[in-house]
Amino acid sequence: MNFWHMQLHPDDKYGFPTEKILRILREKSVIGLGKMNDPNKLKQFTDEMKIGDIVAIKSGKTPVALVEVIGQSYPQPENEIDEDFDWFPNRREIKILDIYSDKNEFELAQPRGTLQKCENLTTPTSKVIIDWYNSVSKENKMQDVINLLKFKHQIILQGPPGTGKTRLATEMADKMVKPSSAGNPLMLINDFFKNYNPNDDTPISKRANEAKLLATFQEKYPIDKLQNMTLKDYCIGTGENDNFCWWIERGLKPLGYYFPGSSRSYLIYWKSKTEEYSKHGFVKDVENDEEAMNKIASLLQTVISTKNADNAVEYFGVSFLLKLLNSYYPEEYFPINSERMIDNALKLFGIDYKALSVFERNKKLNELFIGLKTRINGSVSVYDFMRFIANTFDLKTGVDIENNKASLTLGESKLIQFHPAYSYEDFVRGIVAETSEGTNISYNVKNKVLAEFAQKAIDNPTGNYVLIIDEINRANLPAVLGELIYALEYRGKPVTSMYEYEDEREIILPKNLYIIGTMNTADRSVGHIDYAIRRRFAFVDVLSNRAVIDEVITNSAVREKAMRLFDLVENLFTDHISSDFNKIDVLLGHSYFLAESEDNLKLKLEFEIKSILREYVKDGVLQDTAKDIIESLHV
Repeated sequence: MNFWHMQLHPDDKYGFPTEKILRILREKSVIGLGKMNDPNKLKQFTDEMKIGDIVAIKSGKTPVALVEVIGQSYPQPENEIDEDFDWFPNRREIKILDIYSDKNEFELAQPRGTLQKCENLTTPTSKVIIDWYNSVSKENKMQDVINLLKFKHQIILQGPPGTGKTRLATEMADKMVKPSSAGNPLMLINDFFKNYNPNDDTPISKRANEAKLLATFQEKYPIDKLQNMTLKDYCIGTGENDNFCWWIERGLKPLGYYFPGSSRSYLIYWKSKTEEYSKHGFVKDVENDEEAMNKIASLLQTVISTKNADNAVEYFGVSFLLKLLNSYYPEEYFPINSERMIDNALKLFGIDYKALSVFERNKKLNELFIGLKTRINGSVSVYDFMRFIANTFDLKTGVDIENNKASLTLGESKLIQFHPAYSYEDFVRGIVAETSEGTNISYNVKNKVLAEFAQKAIDNPTGNYVLIIDEINRANLPAVLGELIYALEYRGKPVTSMYEYEDEREIILPKNLYIIGTMNTADRSVGHIDYAIRRRFAFVDVLSNRAVIDEVITNSAVREKAMRLFDLVENLFTDHISSDFNKIDVLLGHSYFLAESEDNLKLKLEFEIKSILREYVKDGVLQDTAKDIIESLHV
């Protein structure tokens, strides 16, 4: 591969401003030299430039684009009529690798003539082009792996130690979840109303089911009968999916998500482990369960009938009260029950809400919806609009408006590390011993890393949630994943857990949850990955790469010593590796050789490189004949 820089006339000379150059590159996918060029330059262009060479295109000293040559030289087609390009008698087909942006902040020296080959790769201009290419190449390779991850949903980065697997996984995750701009929020909202078709966006059956859910709940628990609710009518925890609290939390979930955090939020609930009613808040000290229930029912009756929730905040949480109000008064209250999400939704409209109570803010949001519906499209339901703004703007995580654009956080990443003792109960769901109410110990089922992270992804379907599992093969994967081996392949479909959590055993892995595992191919001390799991992951090799040393180490003397040491170690593997091992699976990664100074490189050699090479000899990766050579290695 050779590197070139090519000038397509400075500034607007001969009618070739930067904009025209870019248009030719994009539309024609060619570069060319004109009739008036030096014959030597034409010969270089037609004969010396090879397929695969990299060319930095510029206008004056300003970079325009980085391209790769993908075709042999060919002459101008006969009878060509193209006033932009018909004076280039020699052409080469190219592929654009990158368009220059000001963020790169560099200039390219002007060559003598239109075309210049980078004969000396250490000159400032050559280094700029090579660094540009390396940056683009790394970005493109990473994007290829990200595209594979999005297709497969889970991948394993595999390679020997020191190749940067965990770093690559972290960089990929950061790129997938970094903030982005969703554009002008009011324009997007208006476009949603203008283009909304109820038959396309929400099936008739779904809309009918939403109306049926609300009617069923209100019929079962009418406002004028709430004060007569019994413990059986009200309390969650009994296992029956028809009580008041079950409806608020589960039954009406399609009409606005409400999560209590704990059953204590309901003030009284059935505790199956001790087979008694557990009372909290203002009824905690009421001995008689029926009396406690009467107090709660009376309060609920007053709050809902008067719509005066402010006075009840000290007894119930804000989200619970909002869920009650928008369930009984859907024409007045918006079906978002989180204070943060309400505030973020109002930001989209530029509303100053600071002087309003949370309940007034909710009503204001509903008024804005009614105004849009009346003015633009009356077929949009409040639940359609709720889902649109929640999915488009990620109201749960946060919304910042700058220059009339909504900035979004796309999701979240998390890194964990497996080890041989890691279990299903550590990773998915398990029983946890908790101390409460003095010295009493209770054993409760809790969601763990994967189930918790999956729920976050379900709650924010527009975000990317990336779980990085370092050293994934060090755990017993079939035991750790359990029934979720099925869920990995069939995203969005529920699987039944061995543990019941909040009255449900189902666990769902959504499509916006991505898993990146890292695996050390040199580690034979851990269990292999069986075929059932292997089929569900895509495997990507991350191998030792000498070129990284050349790219990263800036001190030429240290770089030369590090690359020499790398070559010696590579030769050691070539000549002394055991026949049971493949060189690419065990060759030390480039990160072992990245040093800031010669002293730092010496320390790495003595305490990292030689140490692992000695272990390789003990484990049979390297033959005994490698011992003396290992000890003789020096900087």
